[in-house]
Amino acid sequence: MQAHWPLLALLALFWPSLTLADAPHDIPGNQRLWLDGLDVSGTDTGNGGGTNPMGGAQVTSWKDKSANAYTAGDATSYGATTHSLPTYSAGNGVSFDGTTNILEVVGGIYPNNAAISDSDYFIVTTSVTNKYQFLFYNNLPTTSSGPRISAHMPWIDSTIYWDHSTRIAISWGGNSSVYNRKYIYNLGASVSGQQSIARDGNILSSINGSSATIYTKLSTHTFFLGNGYTGSGASHNGVISEFIVYSRRLNSAEKNILQSYLAAKHANPGGAGAANRYTNTVYKFHVGGIGQESDGSLTTGTSAGLTIANTSFLATGNYVLAGLPALSPATGSTAADVPTGFNARSQRIWYLNRTGTGTGAISLSFKLSDLGMTATNGQRLALLSRSETTGTFASLATTNYNGSGTASFSISDPQTGYYVLALAPLPILTASLSNIVQSDGINVSDFKAIPNALIKVSANMTNSGQGSPDANSTTLTLPVPANMTFFVGDIGSVGGGPVTFNQGSPTSSLTYTYTALGSTSDGLEFSNDSGTTWTYAPVPDGQQGDTHITHVRIKPGGSFATSTAAPFPNFSVDYGLLVK
Repeated sequence: MQAHWPLLALLALFWPSLTLADAPHDIPGNQRLWLDGLDVSGTDTGNGGGTNPMGGAQVTSWKDKSANAYTAGDATSYGATTHSLPTYSAGNGVSFDGTTNILEVVGGIYPNNAAISDSDYFIVTTSVTNKYQFLFYNNLPTTSSGPRISAHMPWIDSTIYWDHSTRIAISWGGNSSVYNRKYIYNLGASVSGQQSIARDGNILSSINGSSATIYTKLSTHTFFLGNGYTGSGASHNGVISEFIVYSRRLNSAEKNILQSYLAAKHANPGGAGAANRYTNTVYKFHVGGIGQESDGSLTTGTSAGLTIANTSFLATGNYVLAGLPALSPATGSTAADVPTGFNARSQRIWYLNRTGTGTGAISLSFKLSDLGMTATNGQRLALLSRSETTGTFASLATTNYNGSGTASFSISDPQTGYYVLALAPLPILTASLSNIVQSDGINVSDFKAIPNALIKVSANMTNSGQGSPDANSTTLTLPVPANMTFFVGDIGSVGGGPVTFNQGSPTSSLTYTYTALGSTSDGLEFSNDSGTTWTYAPVPDGQQGDTHITHVRIKPGGSFATSTAAPFPNFSVDYGLLVK
């Protein structure tokens, strides 16, 4: 005997072996380098944390988090030239002293003989002063001649220079900049389009048309971070908090989402200016999401265990981004602030920020293992939300867990607010059997289980869990033993049918109806093929039995009552079996 509760279909998602999260993971195409100043060791695969040197310690290797897995380490190309390693500024990034500090990716960050026509560089950095300084340098290690990709922030003449084989510049002081504060720089180039310098989401200088020229990466080239070619003596003076490189131009939506991620994560430098699509300064970590502009979109975004996917929401100017309040977000569950009907929710709370108009739908999918949560097949899960930082959550959507490791919900017209995953308590359904010989056709008392005897069976079902199965889904399946025939006559009162339903104490709150043996709308079903189908209409023989019945299914209506302590809600059914 089994109790069943149906499972609702879940949105099928592919989950890679490593959990990916944050905007840079969601925008991987042609990504050449990703150095994260809050994860210098590159150990955070997307679910929180990362590891770093101690504050003030030398950074011997800064691990690339792109698929290329480079390492920025000792500048061996400098040879005997005086150089040293930068240090780690705790919670801030990698600090360059302006004198000798330099890191190198030996062999560079581009494939040999690659012709780089388009680039997008994103850098979060500070500058202490204007001086002879390279922020980064792609070229021959020993000379400044020939095509190169490099930048100065700023040079001694108080000018920002951006070289993509061709140079553009903008005055540092003329833009009211200040020293010792973080900026987000976006340096872009296309040989067929625009070459530009942007800061905090606002373009400072640009040239349209065929402004940039192709940079061809030779096998003898290298990549220096924090300095230029050997002998230049041009070491950057400031902190580099994050550095992301693409060998393509990002579309506007990708750029806005990436710059929103950088702005939120690094103490909101400039708020990302005109590119900002995310505004929460507390839930500022693991920011990722979806958005669209006239030149393209990003339709899937992640945030440490949460995946946001577009269904029908995206239109030009529409964005939904999510963030968490810690670099190492909480795991496990809590009962705080859950609505009636749920006993636990994720400790991990996301803030969703929505911009734009329209009432289309998105899907929100949670990976339970990232949240430190487990669920049982059939368990009811819910997406909860609230508009304020405190208060009871409200249920937006529910689903039943199917064992896939994820729980997915579709919501229309997503709103800005706080979101969590919740679990409903499980029902614990148990069944037990007892029987007596009711008659044997020979004796008038002390009946024996001989051929043709009628055995009266009682099956009891109890719910000792705090949860209830879905309404109208409790099912009691009764297999007919091979040496028995199911009795299809009235087992109780005349006209009551072959099954009698007995309400328990405490009540189960379930109801049962019987109409006729062949009814398709009452609470009794029969199978003649071991439960494959349930449409068989019994035909009584001379003993009121039907030898073709293999299984009987009893389907009471309503929701099974719950209790936190014994005695537990229950019901029983009586039915008959004839001994063959």
